[in-house]
Amino acid sequence: MNQLTFTEEIVLLALDDQTGAQLHLPVTALSYGLAGAVLADLAVAGKIDTDPERLTVLDPSPTGDPLLDPWLELITAGTTTHSVAYWLSVLSDQRKEIEQPALDRLMARGILRREDKKILWVIGLRRYPTVDGHERTEVRTRLGELILGEDLPDPRDAILISLLHGCRLTDHIFDGPEFAAREQRLATLAKMDLVGREVGTATTEAIIALSAAMNASVPHM
Repeated sequence: MNQLTFTEEIVLLALDDQTGAQLHLPVTALSYGLAGAVLADLAVAGKIDTDPERLTVLDPSPTGDPLLDPWLELITAGTTTHSVAYWLSVLSDQRKEIEQPALDRLMARGILRREDKKILWVIGLRRYPTVDGHERTEVRTRLGELILGEDLPDPRDAILISLLHGCRLTDHIFDGPEFAAREQRLATLAKMDLVGREVGTATTEAIIALSAAMNASVPHM
């Protein structure tokens, strides 16, 4: 079986192991996480390069991966060079268009299955329970050992940890007391990838903005 893309890994790890329901994350966190995963996949494929100021297209030719090519085409079509933060904002608005094809591929791989239910015979409820948990267990074990240890991550693990931390998924995946004691280690690892750092910044800013909006809507006594 081919290695999962970052996009597939984020989608998979954002689901509850038992129920297949999506984990409760801060507002827009998963949207930015998926946007960052797409950019990370394109960077690993050699299609784009990123630095603190700009995202540059290195090779506009298709990757052959339908999970990635629509977004490479979108980025390539731009006439102006923009920052990573800009493209995270653009792609975060395309969450469903990024997420559903990844779910479909995870089902085709035999990792997930779709389950549709009705609540009170009216409200549709869709879940994606796990069929084969090997991939999820493997990545959690590998990254968990990395967080608890002292080794430096390889480039791929550095990217994945940064993305997971940026969209707050690490709060769910690594929530035991042993990980709480390694909070600083996790934060340090999460800073090793630019795209992941930008995901974290965007998520934090969205949370702050929502909190401010909610406070402004509460009448003062």
